[in-house]
Amino acid sequence: MKAPEVRELRRCLRREHRLKIIAAAGLLLMGLSFVSLFFQGYIILTVFGLVCTVLGLRFMAKLLRVQHTEEHRLFRLLQHQPKQIVWVYSMVTERLPFGFQINRHGTLYFKLVDGDDISVSMPAEDLRRVSKFLNPILPHASFGYTRDREQWYIASPLMLMQDEPGDDNGSTIK
Repeated sequence: MKAPEVRELRRCLRREHRLKIIAAAGLLLMGLSFVSLFFQGYIILTVFGLVCTVLGLRFMAKLLRVQHTEEHRLFRLLQHQPKQIVWVYSMVTERLPFGFQINRHGTLYFKLVDGDDISVSMPAEDLRRVSKFLNPILPHASFGYTRDREQWYIASPLMLMQDEPGDDNGSTIK
């Protein structure tokens, strides 16, 4: 797990984690501001401030429990339970105001056998390289998005499991 693609995944997860901490801190500060500003006269705004404060504290506590990217659910699954990941695909978002491309950004989605998913936001140019790196690590998983795969995943995530080389079980869909 020392490959450049893994470092890129870690970097993107750290960035998302920092952004979430900033958002939780903003919610906490907003809540405290509302409580302090409106405590005397506006009970509804004070209650709103208290709710924001409590939610900000909860989010912050949850986020601060995970300090290292190795503790992130995605890395735990990749290292210890790779068969839980059944489908990997990416989406690219382009911002084109007035027809001029300003920004291209991608998201890598990991769909799990239990119906849950993990998404990682990363630069669009890194998506293909990271996906190719994950192919041999997850030989049982389907790669790429199609409407059929989406329907199969909705019906049963196990339908997206691929036969691995040397596997004689012919009951999964290729």
